[in-house]
Amino acid sequence: MIQELNGNWTLRGDGADGIRTSVPCSVYDCLYRAGKIPDPYAGLNGYAAGELSKGNYVFDCTFIPDKEIFSCEKKLLRFYGIDTIADVELNGGLIGSTANMHRTYEFDVTEALQEGENLLRVRLRSPLEYIKKAQEKNPVWGVQSTTPGFPQIRKAHYMFGWDWGPELPDMGIWRDVELVGIRGGRIDSLYVRQEFSSGSVRLVFDTRVTDRTSDDLKLQITVTAPFGKEYALEEKISGDAAAPELEIKAPQLWYPRGYGEQPLYSVKAVLKNGEAAVDEKDFSIGLRTVEICRDKDEYGENFCFKVNGLKIFAMGANYVPEDNILPRRSRERTEKLLQSCAAANFNMVRVWGGGFYPDDWFYDECDRLGLLVWQDFSFACAVYNADGEFSANVRQELIDNVKRIRNHPSLGMWCGNNEIESAIPGWGIPVTEEQKAGYPRLFERLIPTVLRHYDPRTFYWPSSPSSGGNFQEPSAENKGDSHYWAVWHGLRPFEDFREKKFRFCSEYGFESLPDMKTVRSFAEDKDLNLCSPVMEAHQYCEQGSEKLLYYMAQMVRYPYSFEGLQYATQLVQAEYVRLAAEHMRRHRGQCMGSLYWQLNDSNPVISWSSIDYFGRWKALHYYAKRFYAPVLCSVDDSDKENLIFNISNERNEVFSGSVRWRVRKNNTDIISCGEADVRVPPLTARDVFSITPKETGLAPDMYRSHYLEYSLVRDGTIVYSGTVMLVPMKKFEFLDPAITVKADALGDKIRFELTSAAFAKGVCLDFPDCDCTFGDNWFDLHGKPYSVLVSRKFFPPAFTPPQIAGKLRVKSYYDYLMG
Repeated sequence: MIQELNGNWTLRGDGADGIRTSVPCSVYDCLYRAGKIPDPYAGLNGYAAGELSKGNYVFDCTFIPDKEIFSCEKKLLRFYGIDTIADVELNGGLIGSTANMHRTYEFDVTEALQEGENLLRVRLRSPLEYIKKAQEKNPVWGVQSTTPGFPQIRKAHYMFGWDWGPELPDMGIWRDVELVGIRGGRIDSLYVRQEFSSGSVRLVFDTRVTDRTSDDLKLQITVTAPFGKEYALEEKISGDAAAPELEIKAPQLWYPRGYGEQPLYSVKAVLKNGEAAVDEKDFSIGLRTVEICRDKDEYGENFCFKVNGLKIFAMGANYVPEDNILPRRSRERTEKLLQSCAAANFNMVRVWGGGFYPDDWFYDECDRLGLLVWQDFSFACAVYNADGEFSANVRQELIDNVKRIRNHPSLGMWCGNNEIESAIPGWGIPVTEEQKAGYPRLFERLIPTVLRHYDPRTFYWPSSPSSGGNFQEPSAENKGDSHYWAVWHGLRPFEDFREKKFRFCSEYGFESLPDMKTVRSFAEDKDLNLCSPVMEAHQYCEQGSEKLLYYMAQMVRYPYSFEGLQYATQLVQAEYVRLAAEHMRRHRGQCMGSLYWQLNDSNPVISWSSIDYFGRWKALHYYAKRFYAPVLCSVDDSDKENLIFNISNERNEVFSGSVRWRVRKNNTDIISCGEADVRVPPLTARDVFSITPKETGLAPDMYRSHYLEYSLVRDGTIVYSGTVMLVPMKKFEFLDPAITVKADALGDKIRFELTSAAFAKGVCLDFPDCDCTFGDNWFDLHGKPYSVLVSRKFFPPAFTPPQIAGKLRVKSYYDYLMG
């Protein structure tokens, strides 16, 4: 028996006078919605908002228990998430305390619950005061850009600031609250083990029952296949456990996106006391095997995801929490973000360790879309006082989240932390011998022990980056995974990436400004200067703006307008990540993964994201759709005298087609061209041919006015196209492209046809009056007509296609940086 207690809450405390709310709720969200504080993300408001967390607050809830609850033998209050340090009272009596936002807390209220109205009170204490006192007692190191002492508390680290987020350590009840009545017993744990043999899979439903008071308990399990067939089994509970089994012949296998389908089998487990159902669990599973291959090879040691026997090239990005104010998160928002990943040909996302463990709906959507999840535990860039009390707290955090997440087919691996193994020996940070000893205690003993008991089938990796643990070459290039920040933090040239042959690059990236609509959500016209106080308040990376300007100077001409600056940063970001991703895909086999930093934002900000806080795609995300294409054609132009064409084929079938290339003048006239048939085996990258000055007719003095355009063709249809410029964009002699646009209706879409009078680089479409999701954007034009389709729903109904075309803004490199 479960009664939801998410409604009828009230906030009291500093600046709050009986604000009515519902769960999920937080101090910042309540105060903002009540008009007590301005938007914490706008202007300079974040500074004052952060001070609110120096106060203490109380959330009250009055409720009347359902009558059926009182017939239950045991009654619990269950909190799926309290953030963070709190005392919980029921009807004036203390029933328990919390010290970890990542845990589920249950409190026995069998004696405290009363008929009629009950008062539930959560007293939240200041996280800032808590870490201040703990830091004075036994200081710990944490990465810069954050509140000192953040590792002292089990609260999502990013809430104390990061180099892409504000110091807003909000406080609240951030997940559901329930009153639970138990009669006879309940299902505490249900782990589905999959054991494959030739042509079938045996499912073992490893079940644990707690709070048992009946000798007449049985477990009924129904599995429904994607095509509707049902499998049913029943087993009597002996002691506190059961492990019924069933065999599924000819199973439909779950694959990551691009390698097969994502069939899901639904599971319903019902615990019965006699004939009465007393507890149940409903969830879906996918039938698959996931391994991490670490075989020795000619390059060192492999690091590769292998799913159902297929070695895949992981393509994706790093996911961070979607908001600093947690009540603003939602299923719809997460689903839209992950659907944008699928639209850009991702097959993986990495859940970065400085946030929190995502909601169930995150993994549900990854299951459905075929996105493998690299799951960090919630530790990042910090040192911990891993004493007995801290470790016991963490142990329960691990159990709660492993049990919740482990059955999802999208779960590809567990990872202990982000960058701590490499930081302790390599960053020159202050750390005591006891704190250093705490690292293997947590990440090489505690976590593996918990996983051996609760999820022994899923691969565990101690840190990212790592070569396998024990501080042994955590930043090696020839084994394990790597983070590459010499470009950006190290100010190395873009081309340095081509000297690297990583086995799996799980972080690399480059900053840019968000969409202008997003900028205007926090800045006024007077603030539109990269060095204004408001813009600097939304740039959390140390010397981030200086690095943006430094790298822009390498690639593009100086922008003399703020919109030109915004455009230039997105173009440079997209071009750098493209260069790196294409390089890694050309070396498939040696390298087996590209996860750029980062996918999304927790606030409107200047950052490394490819999708900004409001879900607007940056240039990088449109580029990712192309450089993560299942079949990618790219050109290695390291040697201008020998341009090497490469095809990376991530399909399960041979690719047969042709590559067409044209050398064009800046006015798009063709001076040379060619075509070559190509055939590339599945799951392979190959250099297919090269062209020299003899074929192209190019000499170095022509590089500033000529470029290469190429297309990959299959069955007469262009499936991929690209452009190679042999000098930085800033040196190229762009002509005015004089882009023209026509629009017409095509079913439920508007088709825009664009034509240019000259080569147009980085063509960007924007509709000022609304947000449009363009299927294609940030492309190059070569004179000939180019079509872009957009759903009609994005435009005002009264607008005709010509009116829409008239309002559409079309800009390119020439318009922003030369015109």
